[in-house]
Amino acid sequence: MPKTTGTNRYSIRDLSSGRYQARWYDDAGERKSKTFMTKTEAKRFLDNIKSDRNRDDYIDPNDAKRQFREVAELWFASRNLRPKTEHAYRTILDHRIYPTFAHRAIGSITTMDLVAWITFLGTEGKRVNHNNKGEPDLANPNTLRDRRRRERLEEARKRSGVAVAPGKPLAPGTVHNAVRVMKQILDAAVRARYLRGNPANGLTRDDMPKHHREEVHYLSASQVERLAVGTAKVVADGDSSSGDAFGMLVRFAAQTGMRSGECCGLRWENVDLLRGRVTVAESISTISASEWYVVAPKNNKTRVVPIASALVEELKRHAERQSRFTHKDLETGEQRSAFAPGAYVWPSPVASEEAPYGYTPMHWGRDFYLKWWKASVKEAGLPATLTFHALRHTCASLLIAANVPAKAIQAHLGHSSFKITMDTYGHLYADSTDVVTDALNAAFAAPTYPEPSNVRQMWG
Repeated sequence: MPKTTGTNRYSIRDLSSGRYQARWYDDAGERKSKTFMTKTEAKRFLDNIKSDRNRDDYIDPNDAKRQFREVAELWFASRNLRPKTEHAYRTILDHRIYPTFAHRAIGSITTMDLVAWITFLGTEGKRVNHNNKGEPDLANPNTLRDRRRRERLEEARKRSGVAVAPGKPLAPGTVHNAVRVMKQILDAAVRARYLRGNPANGLTRDDMPKHHREEVHYLSASQVERLAVGTAKVVADGDSSSGDAFGMLVRFAAQTGMRSGECCGLRWENVDLLRGRVTVAESISTISASEWYVVAPKNNKTRVVPIASALVEELKRHAERQSRFTHKDLETGEQRSAFAPGAYVWPSPVASEEAPYGYTPMHWGRDFYLKWWKASVKEAGLPATLTFHALRHTCASLLIAANVPAKAIQAHLGHSSFKITMDTYGHLYADSTDVVTDALNAAFAAPTYPEPSNVRQMWG
């Protein structure tokens, strides 16, 4: 019969094989065991468990053997994510993390494993087509031209016998996003007491790929107007009824600094034409060409944005145009205007009996950006790399040039913290060195008055 020594809570059993089994009870009262070659090793192991309990730092060795995928899925299911963020995290897990770590024991992952993984992503990682463009629009001549060009390149590669390139490696920002998700999973494992420490905390700046900051475009007020006129012209050529509306959208985005999803989610009930105010209360999050969600603005904060009087007049004319579109309400049977509570300022042009014009938000990529933006930028004679988000940057730069306090700019743009505002736009502020120097010169160049009687000279 095997012989047991030690207390009931911690014991060492001699096995018939000549090995020694360390046995103990975890915090839940379940008995655990581990086998060692010598009794000394078993005793040292139990002593370490006792010390960990005294420090309230006990980690069950069996929990450290859990597969990474199991822990990651538990973490993912516990998160309350926006639909678009959930879609992005799922892509990162399935295509960036699981191919390397899915079947690894969570406790076996080291900092050097993470460094090797980061290097692999930055050199050999494959991009994943998870954008929201949907199916290609074959009626669009640009789409057809790009497809023919890719086919010609493919034929040329085959004729020359050159192997097809694996594609561009992952951008530094994509790698950083994957590492951020990995770190959150490992943090959750630490909180669940599967790990004693997070190996990702050992990563240094040198382990991460370097960001190559792309040039950010800041437009002048005249360039914004040129882009608005160009947009109205391009859209009017294809859809005469929407030209002025989309031209106004460009002015609106540059003056309010609102994000594209916030512009799509703006309803007439949140536009105060009398006071010249817009309440940013909703945003549209698009997952694919057919899937979208109404969500709260970024950071879940509603904000009020002022608009200039000229823009108010444009919105009034736009409201008048939209009020001419009516439909029969399926529930009440009454005629309902596209300019009414619940209607969107820039609605989707796609309408049906179930989703009448005015009450379905514009799908940003399908209905505007992919359809009109590039041609509008070209019409305005601006750089082809200009994005719509540059209008948000333009809003910030024009406010900085007008000496608006940075704290007010933070509130206007809806940044979650003052630090984000300064990290993004701080370089646009003029160098304050000369201002400080002038202030010191003025202060110490003041005329000298007689010293007070209670002051006496100590030196010289």
